[in-house]
Amino acid sequence: MYKIVFYEDNQGKKPAREYLKALKKKKDKASRIKADKITQYLHYLRTDGTFIGQPVVKHIEGDIWELRPAKDRIFFVVYHKGVFVLLHAFTKKTAKTPEKELERARAEYRDLMERGLGKNDK
Repeated sequence: MYKIVFYEDNQGKKPAREYLKALKKKKDKASRIKADKITQYLHYLRTDGTFIGQPVVKHIEGDIWELRPAKDRIFFVVYHKGVFVLLHAFTKKTAKTPEKELERARAEYRDLMERGLGKNDK
C-alpha cells in the first residue's frame, strides 16, 4: 500500500484536493462520474503505485507523473519511498499536454522539494 498526500502551496492551498472537492460539490451527473473515476484511479495508485502503468498512469519527465482518469489529469510525484504527492489537476482538452500545465507542475515540484511536506513530511 502506498500513501497519497496532497501538495500544499505556501498559502495553504491544496490544488488537487480543491479540484476533487469542487467536482464532488457539483450536482450534475457528469461531475459525479468524473469524481468517482478520479477516486477509483486514486485507489489504483494507492494499491499498485506506478506499476499499474498506462492508461492509468503515465511518466511525464523526471519525477513527474500523471494520473489519467478520462480527460482529467492529476500531476503527481514520488516524494520518497511509498509516498505520492498529488500536485494539481486539470481537464485535458487537447492531444498534447499544455506547456503551461507542465510548467505549473515543475514549479510545484520545486517548491515541494524546497519546503518539504511540513507536518506531513515523514
